[in-house]
Amino acid sequence: MLAETPAIVLKAVDFKESSKIITLFTRELGRLGVLVRGFKKSKSKYAGIMAFGSVIDATFYYKDSRGVQTMKDAESRVSTVRTQGDFTKLALSMAFLELISQVIQDQEPNEELYDFTEKFLKWLSETEANPRNLFPYLQVRVAEILGVGLQPPEAWPDFSIRTAGLQVLYLNILSGSLSDVPDDGLSFKLSEQQSRYLLFALTGKSSGILNLEMPVQELKPLVYHLDVYLKHHIEGVRDRKSDSIFEQIL
Repeated sequence: MLAETPAIVLKAVDFKESSKIITLFTRELGRLGVLVRGFKKSKSKYAGIMAFGSVIDATFYYKDSRGVQTMKDAESRVSTVRTQGDFTKLALSMAFLELISQVIQDQEPNEELYDFTEKFLKWLSETEANPRNLFPYLQVRVAEILGVGLQPPEAWPDFSIRTAGLQVLYLNILSGSLSDVPDDGLSFKLSEQQSRYLLFALTGKSSGILNLEMPVQELKPLVYHLDVYLKHHIEGVRDRKSDSIFEQIL
C-alpha cells in the first residue's frame, strides 16, 4: 500500500552507487527503513531535505512484511536549516535523536512521542535562546511520555522552586521518585541546583530551565543520573555514541 506520514530522519547509510537507506521515525508507523533511490545523484532533491534531524512528509510503498520500504516522494515539513548550522543546537539534537532512536520500536507508532520530538526540533531550529541546559529536561519528558516519569516529592506544595535555600532532593532510581530522604535502593543525592532543575522540568517550566545557571559540574552529573534511571526503566537505552560531541557544549 501507499503510506503517507510525517517523519523525522534518524540515520542514513549508503546503498549501492547512488541510493541510501534512511531510518525514519514516522508518526503513523514507528521506526522503519526506507530505500531512497537516486539520493546521491546531483539533481536529487532528497539530499537537501533529508539530512539528519530533518522533518519531512514522506510517501512510500509500504508492506509490513518487508524490512525496508521504498520511498516514492518526500517534502520538507519543518525547516531545520538553522540547527544544521549551529554547533550547540546540532550537538543537542544528535544526542536527543539518538535517545529517541533507542526507545522507539520498529513499526510500532508512538504518536505522543513523535509529536513531542517534532515540536522540539521545530522550536530548536527557530529559537534564539541558548539550549545548552535542555538535555536533562528532554530525558525527563521522554520518561514521562513512555509511562515511567519521575514522581515529585510528597511535600510538593512546600517546595518553592525559585527561592534560595531549596531543600536538596534524592533521585531514587528504583521507585522513580524525588524525596528528601533516599530509598533503600540506588539513589543519587542532588545538589540544590539539580533539585531545582528537576522541579522545573516536572512542572513543565522549560523557560525557567533556560534561565537557570547550570555549570558543567552540575549539568553533566544530572545527565548521568537520568541516564541511569532511563536504563533501569526502559529497555534498549544505552550509552550514546553522540556524547563525545554533545559533551563539548556542556
